[in-house]
Amino acid sequence: MTDTIVKDPHVCVRCAEHGPTCCRITPGQEEVCFPLSTAEWERIRDFQPDKGGFVKQANSQAFIDNVKRLFPGEDEAVAELFPERGEHVRLALRSDGSCRFLGSKGCVLPRESRPYYCRLYPFWIAGGEILVFESPTCLARRECRSLNCMMRTLKTNAATVRDLYGRLRLAWGLPPARGMRKVKRTF
Repeated sequence: MTDTIVKDPHVCVRCAEHGPTCCRITPGQEEVCFPLSTAEWERIRDFQPDKGGFVKQANSQAFIDNVKRLFPGEDEAVAELFPERGEHVRLALRSDGSCRFLGSKGCVLPRESRPYYCRLYPFWIAGGEILVFESPTCLARRECRSLNCMMRTLKTNAATVRDLYGRLRLAWGLPPARGMRKVKRTF
């Protein structure tokens, strides 16, 4: 496979047409779905006020452990934000595990209304480096062999990824991350 930009710039639309996508989890794994901050929830609700799409979910140990894996070394902050007997709001899912906002052509929410996690995916930052989640269902991941190709294909760049990650941290109540200057060039 070569590193080329795909002919169709709407790789997420093509992915949604053929599925499964990153917008679907295995039924029964709902408890580990990422949380929504109050600001994210309100932004979506303002766009679709009468359509629902949210669920209150208990902070299970599996959920807390999953969030801790996303933010290594920040266990205390995660435990404070998501106490074991507390709850959080997440996106509602259909019975097949797909997001309530997933349509036949991808997400029905405008990009600026989507949760930060969705806008970042499949990228993440750990140890100051931009990484790509392992995701066999991600069409962009299957069509690209480098981080730069994925960024071009998904019409983003390192500065935008860092900005969205920083906004997610602040929205979720985590302090700003330090050392977000490096970019991991290979996966």
